[in-house]
Amino acid sequence: MPQEAMLVQINGSQHPWLEERGPRFVLLLAVYDATGAVAQAVFRPSEDTRGYLEALIRQWRIPLAQYSDRYAAFKYNARQGSVLFESTQFAQAAQELGNRQIFALSPQAKGRVERMAATFQDWLVTELRLAGAATMDQASQVLRDFLPRFNNQFAVASEHPETAYRPVPAGLSLTETISLKHTRKVARDNTVKYHWRVLLLLPGRELPRYAGLQVEVQELADRDLMVKYQGEPIEFHESPQPLSSLWGAGIPRSLDSQPQQVPGRPAKGHLHGHLNEAQRKLLAELESSGEQQDRVESVTDKGRTTKGKPVRHQLHRTPTPTQQARWEAVQQAKGKGLSQRAIARKLGISRVTARKYALAESPPTNLLSARERARADAMAGSLVAAD
Repeated sequence: MPQEAMLVQINGSQHPWLEERGPRFVLLLAVYDATGAVAQAVFRPSEDTRGYLEALIRQWRIPLAQYSDRYAAFKYNARQGSVLFESTQFAQAAQELGNRQIFALSPQAKGRVERMAATFQDWLVTELRLAGAATMDQASQVLRDFLPRFNNQFAVASEHPETAYRPVPAGLSLTETISLKHTRKVARDNTVKYHWRVLLLLPGRELPRYAGLQVEVQELADRDLMVKYQGEPIEFHESPQPLSSLWGAGIPRSLDSQPQQVPGRPAKGHLHGHLNEAQRKLLAELESSGEQQDRVESVTDKGRTTKGKPVRHQLHRTPTPTQQARWEAVQQAKGKGLSQRAIARKLGISRVTARKYALAESPPTNLLSARERARADAMAGSLVAAD
């Protein structure tokens, strides 16, 4: 391109920038197509939408077009029948700013930013090593000092000296433009949930209640929240979580953290060929003692034992924190004289679940899967044969 900012190539580079001295993170790069200079570079914990919005759009100047690959942050490629949806958070922000998106079909098509990432993986890594950077903040400071020197040495002059940047359109809030926007349906108690946070909407001038309506929750760059209905902001305050939030008791959550594993519960996708800690402990007790009959319940047709045939077993897990907390909440509500219908409504669970936990003398637990039951059967059979 003949002018700076007519086209900016953007990409993320995952690399051990600190080598063995610190954690791994990602470098987000934006390179001018006209001059080859680095327009923006920033370290982020991961290559995500928030990072691209803050690093590449929050400049108070808008390039004409951005050239990128088809990464999920830029282009939504999921199909539903014959319809292709292409609206992401980044695409919506670019559309509001009048910024054209161009998608490359191969890494070679955006070779300028790809080669720049390869250069930084060599040169910048050496700079970070010489500076002794061991954290992402220290690396960011080294990067800020490194970029001007790098551009002064290697950037070339464009064909036209004027830049093609455009100002932010009048009346457009850049802070709101680069925010993450999510649509939520207001519950009957006039609240909306966002990332395990409960927002109680206050009565407005025209609408005293918003139950059943669709509102937009915006997460700003500083993690503050804003709620809008038909473009108008709604006053709210964050209310304590309801008792139904006890379902996730013991699982610390935040906006930046991934969902953590429930203690004693196998991770999804890791059950094949493995038992969790509670099951391993149970089988160890079966191996070390002859009391397996106290923990194994024989299940046969009409309660009869069939000679010569294998005996099926049902091994119960120990209650998970979710089951324990849910049972205690139901029993507490039951002790206050609430009906099962009222318990279900108050805790946000179904009536079937409320009845199940209300009638249970102890926290109900799930049965082992067929694979786990077969493994336990084989273990119990070997113990019987040994006796």
